[in-house]
Amino acid sequence: MNRPRRSRAGGTPELRPTARGWALLLTGLVAAGAAPALGQRDLLRVGVLLTTLSVLAALVAHRSARSLDLTSRSGSGMAEAGAPSTVRLTVLGRGRPAGRVVLEDAVPLALGGTARIAVPRLADGESLDLDHTVRSDVRGSYRLGPVTVRARDPFGLVVASRTTGPATTLDVLPRVHRLADVPLGEPGGARGTSAGAATTSPEDASIRAYRVGDDLRRVHWRSTARRGEVMVRSDEHPGRPDVVLLLDDRAGAHHGRGAASSLEWAVSAAASVAVHLHGRGHRVRLLHGGLLEQVRGTDEGSAVRSLLQSLARLRPGPDDGLARSLAALGRTESTLLVAFLGEVDEADVQPLASARPPGTPALALLQRTRLWDAGQGGEAPEVEAGSRRAHLVLARAGWRTAVATPATSVAQTWASAARGAPAPPAAATSTTGTGGPP
Repeated sequence: MNRPRRSRAGGTPELRPTARGWALLLTGLVAAGAAPALGQRDLLRVGVLLTTLSVLAALVAHRSARSLDLTSRSGSGMAEAGAPSTVRLTVLGRGRPAGRVVLEDAVPLALGGTARIAVPRLADGESLDLDHTVRSDVRGSYRLGPVTVRARDPFGLVVASRTTGPATTLDVLPRVHRLADVPLGEPGGARGTSAGAATTSPEDASIRAYRVGDDLRRVHWRSTARRGEVMVRSDEHPGRPDVVLLLDDRAGAHHGRGAASSLEWAVSAAASVAVHLHGRGHRVRLLHGGLLEQVRGTDEGSAVRSLLQSLARLRPGPDDGLARSLAALGRTESTLLVAFLGEVDEADVQPLASARPPGTPALALLQRTRLWDAGQGGEAPEVEAGSRRAHLVLARAGWRTAVATPATSVAQTWASAARGAPAPPAAATSTTGTGGPP
């Protein structure tokens, strides 16, 4: 997981009598106080006994709460939305407890709520791994912890609680869908270019002839069969193409709520395209709100995971976010552009239409975001007309376009845009599988 935050673990447990403990303690105090006035020695003995029992219960609970420490918390630090993730807590015994001990890991409700795990008696120095599962349908960055040790005496009179161990952060990544492996070449259209003209595949650019000493596990069998000689994947990528994913994150350009909003659809689409193109050998960068996310990581695998983490933490942006992204796009070199657009009109996309360098494939996934509003009858006529004009402007500029609705899956919209074909009808929508992040 991410680097844990040090918690302010209290050395002294907090004691709190239970309802039974309060009743017993008050009864003992009343009996002990009333006995001299009534001249009842037996009542005094009962009062002293009940009061002493309450004190002993507090001592037992206090000692039990100090008998356990959290030494480490492990996990991937990332989980995909809708998929379970296991959190492992390693605890160390500090002496056998006399009462019942429960470990509580503070977990947000979005991940399932606080996890409670009963801990068996551990000898001094004995360690134990305790696992619990978290799951969220909504992407985001969540804080796990701190861990609280709660102990009761055998009679259930007093509860002692003590915070121990570090807290950490879990990033729930957006859903990633499997996408069709469609060749991406120079799009046809008004510019008169051939729809069949394809750019050089990044896979082909990373293939070379076999040399003595090469690892046979790197043999590329498809190229070997096609060329008639043994070809291997090369680690040298002098011409590795850059892909820029432009995400329209404006709050006013999206509609719907929670995981069923148009923004979440766009984020999931961007994550799916990033993973898909990374698998084809592209270096992927994310542009949103005028900021181009810097590639972080020692290799391309860690770089794409870093991009997915950025998508997990993305929040709706200001209304000028798209304009600032388009300005930044003019200063960015790429061999492939993919734009995920919310509610746009002709004026919004005019700078985007001219941002595509000649010979560079460009795809735009436009959303009819108002259809994500539950209970709405549809788009206003002026909004629908503006969306159609934006679609036409991009198509005439040589962009491959597809229109997404709540009934259209990410995989279908991507396939339609990549092939330059019309989007499939809503009745043809089918459920697609998901593929986890690399």
